[in-house]
Amino acid sequence: MKIPGHLRIEEIRLAPGREWSDATEAWRFVRVSSGAAYWMEPARPRSLSEGELLVLAPSVKAVVRASQLGEVVLHGFGFAPGLLCGFFTLEERHYFESGGACGVERVQFLPSTHPLARRFGDLAARASGSRDLVQRAEVLGLASAFFIDDLSRHPAPVGRGVSAQRRFQEIVCQMPDSELLLHTPERLAGLCGCSPRHFNRLFHERFGDSPRSRQTELRLLKARELLGTTDAKIIQVAMDSGYRSLSLFNSLFKRRFGLTPSSWRRKASRTGGQSRLLPWRTSELPRKNAKSTKA
Repeated sequence: MKIPGHLRIEEIRLAPGREWSDATEAWRFVRVSSGAAYWMEPARPRSLSEGELLVLAPSVKAVVRASQLGEVVLHGFGFAPGLLCGFFTLEERHYFESGGACGVERVQFLPSTHPLARRFGDLAARASGSRDLVQRAEVLGLASAFFIDDLSRHPAPVGRGVSAQRRFQEIVCQMPDSELLLHTPERLAGLCGCSPRHFNRLFHERFGDSPRSRQTELRLLKARELLGTTDAKIIQVAMDSGYRSLSLFNSLFKRRFGLTPSSWRRKASRTGGQSRLLPWRTSELPRKNAKSTKA
């Protein structure tokens, strides 16, 4: 059965009485484009109207059954925040990794009249198997719009030094995650007008770990993306991710993701891409004890 790809609209056709099921570890947006269908969750089964949009949290098992009376056409795509290295600000990435997005109801049914359901309908009508950049950007915009209200309510702790806290919020929290790799914690502390010790405290209060641990995390996320999307040699992936020592890179990668870089790549190629392998929330991964070590 077809599985919605990451930011790629897929068409799923169900013959009368047939089911589509999926429980991948990504957010899924699935629209009933035509036909009569049923949501088969045991706790709350219900009929689905044409044009209705389902939004499913990671790992939620989806089961949609077509009516016995005719074919059903679904359109769907996956949204995996962990694949978007360098796109989110640190604040936004923290929202997804810390479980902030789990505050969103795990299964939502948006009626055909909802702006996002209509927006998805327009995108699906123009999809026709296209994989172009513009369409992927529009799909990403739709997914982002779904989370934007909840993300804006995501709480930010108040630090001790109001002035330093304000600069921290303006400079660090809004910084693209990839940019964090370009600065030392000491440099960032200087930009915030506070001591490195106070900066480390502000960072830990907001993101739950130290700046160096977060830099290690981002390097490994970048490496994971390169392994799944390029044919570069492992040593080149290590260097492109900021590691000069291949043995250190291999050790940290395995500790973080449970597989060596080469094993990860082999498994990804067998399963049709890294998106089938990735847990998206940090809580679902083997938690790093990887003390940040300078590459």
